[in-house]
Amino acid sequence: MAEAITVTAYRERLALMMIDGTPVQEMAFMAFGDGGHDADLKPMTPLPSTEQLNNELLRKPLAWIANEDPLSATGRGVLEANELVGARISEAALFDSDGLMIGYKTFSPKFKESDERYEVNIKLRF
Repeated sequence: MAEAITVTAYRERLALMMIDGTPVQEMAFMAFGDGGHDADLKPMTPLPSTEQLNNELLRKPLAWIANEDPLSATGRGVLEANELVGARISEAALFDSDGLMIGYKTFSPKFKESDERYEVNIKLRF
């Protein structure tokens, strides 16, 4: 599974915060999509310039947020058994409380069945 990236637009917001105090909002949402793979079902390389999912299917409040080590922040999104049944989930992203993307991850498609609860963790390293 590919490691998540911190997108350029968020890194720019962090720089502005250090320069002039422009506020940076907290992680609040995860979006799930089915556009993170190519025709051969291989994950596409996540690009730092990404600002939205290739094909967002659902956005939800985060189920869990943690600082697992001093140089990271992790957000967990959860799809319940009744959500996105039949979808091939292959991309996920963290968004702040204003709806701006923070981090992005692609992976091999996971076919979501009706009896599955599916969790995605995105760990951003600083």
